[in-house]
Amino acid sequence: MFMKRFDKKELEVVKQIIENGEYLSGFTTTFRGGENVQKFEKDFARFIGVKYAISVNSGTAALLISFKAIMEYALSQNKKKFKNPNIHLPACTFTADPSAALMAGGKIIFEDINKKTFCMTPPKSKSMISVPTYLLGNANGSDNFKKADFLIEDCCQALGTEINGKKVGSFGDLSIFSFQETKHITTLGEGGMICSNNEELIDIIAGIRNHAEFYSGKKFLGGNFRMTEIQAAFGIVQLKKIKKILKLFRKNAQFVIKNLPSGISAPHTPSNVNNSFLVIGCLYNEKEIGASRANFLEKLTQNRSHILKKDKKSDIKGINMKSGKLISTGYSSPLYEIPMYKKFKPKNGCPNAKKFTEVSLWMDIHKFRPHDEIKEELEILTKTINQFKK
Repeated sequence: MFMKRFDKKELEVVKQIIENGEYLSGFTTTFRGGENVQKFEKDFARFIGVKYAISVNSGTAALLISFKAIMEYALSQNKKKFKNPNIHLPACTFTADPSAALMAGGKIIFEDINKKTFCMTPPKSKSMISVPTYLLGNANGSDNFKKADFLIEDCCQALGTEINGKKVGSFGDLSIFSFQETKHITTLGEGGMICSNNEELIDIIAGIRNHAEFYSGKKFLGGNFRMTEIQAAFGIVQLKKIKKILKLFRKNAQFVIKNLPSGISAPHTPSNVNNSFLVIGCLYNEKEIGASRANFLEKLTQNRSHILKKDKKSDIKGINMKSGKLISTGYSSPLYEIPMYKKFKPKNGCPNAKKFTEVSLWMDIHKFRPHDEIKEELEILTKTINQFKK
């Protein structure tokens, strides 16, 4: 199954806004944004199954604003402990989560992950703020985060994932999404969204997004985290394609999983979870293949050179992040091993997260690639493994 990621519909809406020439930022005249921004937000909220959505300029901004909004909301209710709240995060997720937590003034507490789904397990004791990440599009399916005062769902990698038929992003006090170009849909490369059923939180979020201290006289600081009209219009078109995109990802991911060579095992998805498969998170068996993961990936990259040669070489740890071309280790270590976060390492570490980062093998060759190219990638995987098994 194959579809082009973009077509004339995206080009047309961008062209229309430029040719109209009136406002590229709807915030120039409207505090809550222009026509396209507000429509995109309403359409997105409807898709997730929540009352409200606020667009921002990145998933990282969505996290930072969400932390600041919860702190402001709680402090307005005289909950003074939220001046520097404890924020529980998975030890295996993107750095945006802990970096935003620290920038907001929070204190990081890293939690371990489920060894089958690779998603965060609930804190054992009551938490102030919990931020489970639906890693790579998967979910645990049966976790109870009711011990958290506030739950923020990190859905940046999981647009369209469902638990018992209900979309992730509709369970928490807040949920955040990313439209960076490697995600399911994009708003011209960057963008984000915050969802909620809590109108008070949404009003604070809208204020933080757009300098409420100046425009509305609020007693908290805002900034410029706004999305442009062109980005929103692009997002509206992309969102109309989301059902087709999810069908594509799921069907192609199942084809990849069914045809994985021996030595690479497929991810586990609980029976009540409909995985959106942003990335297929596999496990590498060094003993069976007879080579370290690093040596295997080095040889695999050589064998894939004709596929990768037209792509711009990345200066970010040498990883090719282009959608549909990723085969890598994924996160190379638990976050608490990164220098900036070492002081937050749990006393006994997070053994499941540590093990996962040592054996994980991520691939997104199922995304926006023709069937014959996906088949070729699988043949190269098998060929590379056989070269080591000889």
